Amino acid sequence: MMHSLCLAGNHYSLRFTVNALCNLEEKTGMSLAHLQETSFSCIRGLLWCALLHENPALSLPDAGNLLEHHLKSGGSLQEIANALAAALEDACFFHPAGQDQAMNP
Repeated sequence: MMHSLCLAGNHYSLRFTVNALCNLEEKTGMSLAHLQETSFSCIRGLLWCALLHENPALSLPDAGNLLEHHLKSGGSLQEIANALAAALEDACFFHPAGQDQAMNP
């Protein structure tokens, strides 16, 4: 399921790829575990990462500008955090313990 988010009057689909997550870790120096916090830098980083599939030229400051516009327009940080969390879950990078073994006997 693709999750979308309306930012600055435009609809964006959120999608996490392995390469985008690697880019995020390399740019920020934080692991994905640290990036699941609800801070401005973490939300901005995850938003940037989730939008790279649509616009590979998007920069972290561009993602910050989208985030700022969203907040100034009455949107909430929690709304974006929830959409990002759902998109991360759908990316299937995290499986319950033992599920990988059951899939690959």
